[in-house]
Amino acid sequence: MASPGSSGLGHFSLNMQPCCNKPLYEPEKQKVQGKVPSDLSRYCQCKSQSGGGTNLSGGQRNTSYNFGTHQMSRSSGIKSISSGSTSASSAVAFGSDMEVSHDDLKELLESNKDQNKLEAMKRIIGMIAKGKDAGELFPQVVKNVVSKNVEVKKLVYVYLERYAEEQQDLALLSVATFQKALKDPNQLIRASALRVLSSIRVSVITPIMLLAIKDACADMSPFVRKSAANAIPKLYSLDEDTKEELILAIEKLLGDKTTLVAGSAIYAFEQLCPGRLDLVHKHYRRLCSLLVDVDEWGQVVVANMLIRYAKTQFLDPNQM
Repeated sequence: MASPGSSGLGHFSLNMQPCCNKPLYEPEKQKVQGKVPSDLSRYCQCKSQSGGGTNLSGGQRNTSYNFGTHQMSRSSGIKSISSGSTSASSAVAFGSDMEVSHDDLKELLESNKDQNKLEAMKRIIGMIAKGKDAGELFPQVVKNVVSKNVEVKKLVYVYLERYAEEQQDLALLSVATFQKALKDPNQLIRASALRVLSSIRVSVITPIMLLAIKDACADMSPFVRKSAANAIPKLYSLDEDTKEELILAIEKLLGDKTTLVAGSAIYAFEQLCPGRLDLVHKHYRRLCSLLVDVDEWGQVVVANMLIRYAKTQFLDPNQM
């Protein structure tokens, strides 16, 4: 076979030793730069998987491949890979296919360690994302709404947003905790608490929800104000007697200067009082200028409302 070429250190030639009695195909002085030819694996398709019969040498790089044990090493120290069995002690990544029983998850949720609770919540959210039912775990999950670990609390609220409407009786037991969370320093926790409250479809907490929406409309965070706008149609569908007070909240949200709130505020307006275009008069020009920066779904809602406003409020130039 050819000896190492003298064209440079970046090239090397192929020296191959047969691993069986079959004749070998000899590449015509194939040069590769740090890569193994795609057809190299055909040389190791024999009954004996002892491997080790393939050597690549040349220049200052010496790369050996052993296909029997699926190992690769480079003497230059650039990379060393071994694809053997993974250690059982290594942590299982989020979204793993490894199934965990509900009993094990309950045990983790009732643990005193935040790391165990966080691991359990990640697996539960992963189950929900795959379309599996995790409603059986509601009693254990809702207990962790008071967790001081922010990451655990965020995932708990994600779970509660999904199941609060189905498990209303159990969710009612934590209403006081949700009210307290509305004052949390973290804006995501405040917004999540409001979303969970609006997902509890029980008329007995209507006054609590109404007060929470009013406070959220004046929140410093636009993310929380957006959640308040999204909660308005939910409360109205639960109790239509709150319409007048909710319209006042909508009027305040229509004057919000952030694009994050605009789409949700107009959606609430269209759901409750689409005929009250007088509320839009002083905000029309600003909404036109904000339209380009509103999210895609919000743009559809805002654009439809502006078109309807223009058709009903502007004079027809053909009749002037």
